[in-house]
Amino acid sequence: MDILLLKKIKSLGEIGEKVSVKSGYARNYLIPNKHAVLPTKANLAVVEEKKQELIKQEEELKSLAIIQQDKFKDYVLSFEVNVQEDADNLFGSITLQNILDRLIEDGYEVTKKQVSLPSGAIKNFAEDYIATVSLYADISVTIPIKLIRNNVKAPEPLIDGDTTAELSTDETKS
Repeated sequence: MDILLLKKIKSLGEIGEKVSVKSGYARNYLIPNKHAVLPTKANLAVVEEKKQELIKQEEELKSLAIIQQDKFKDYVLSFEVNVQEDADNLFGSITLQNILDRLIEDGYEVTKKQVSLPSGAIKNFAEDYIATVSLYADISVTIPIKLIRNNVKAPEPLIDGDTTAELSTDETKS
């Protein structure tokens, strides 16, 4: 299906460009979200008229993204995590939602769609984790994630035999 782009889309093309996409992608996403229109003569004329205006709007969005990119300069996410003594496994994990919550808490205006964790949820203690924030079609920021070890000792097992006997007798009474 041929469509006419109203916005720059990273994998498709520039504003005003006529591209061919699968019909479902056009009908279900591009056209309802006002990213594209059908290439009729009327739409071609309208897009040519508004092309400069659309390009100007896109440039404004891009400049805002560049300003936001500068705010992320030298920013490092740090998490204090509980780590098992004998292994580098975390108790729990750090997920995309944890990253998003920390970014919002630190004053950054991002949505869940913009943030990605290339390595998936963080479950092991290591030094080389990153998060990627996509600010615009071709502008993204890579944020290093620093994990700070908070050692937790495993609870020592009870050796006293009377305690287990009391528990088993209490269970039988119920």
